[in-house]
Amino acid sequence: MKRVLYKDRVFLSEDKILYFYEVLYLLEKNEIEVYDEKNNKLNINYFLKDEKIKLYYDIYKYFRDKGYYLGTGLKFGGIFRIYEDIKQHSKWVAIPININEKIDIYDFLAKNRVAHSTRKRILYCIKDDNNFRFLE
Repeated sequence: MKRVLYKDRVFLSEDKILYFYEVLYLLEKNEIEVYDEKNNKLNINYFLKDEKIKLYYDIYKYFRDKGYYLGTGLKFGGIFRIYEDIKQHSKWVAIPININEKIDIYDFLAKNRVAHSTRKRILYCIKDDNNFRFLE
């Protein structure tokens, strides 16, 4: 099993920095083990204490389980880029939100402007308890 070091809020493996949500996904699937600097083994619950991280991870996991590929979407105004086919450009920029969150109209317009100029679609991923709703 692959061993990953969690140091200074970064996942490292063989001197490579690994994508945060992919590490959580592989950790939950028992494909890797994560240790801190003191060699303590960390489980996924250690990282999911923060509500935002849990929300983002739940959306990440939802799409990965369905066979999509995800990358960071920060450059495009979102949290994730979602690919249907890794050989093609990403189709969506995902913005995870909880059901009770409000969306600022100016933020909404700015994200849509960026998405349009990069030929992507905004996908609001709304979590309500353990259910998901999507607005494209």
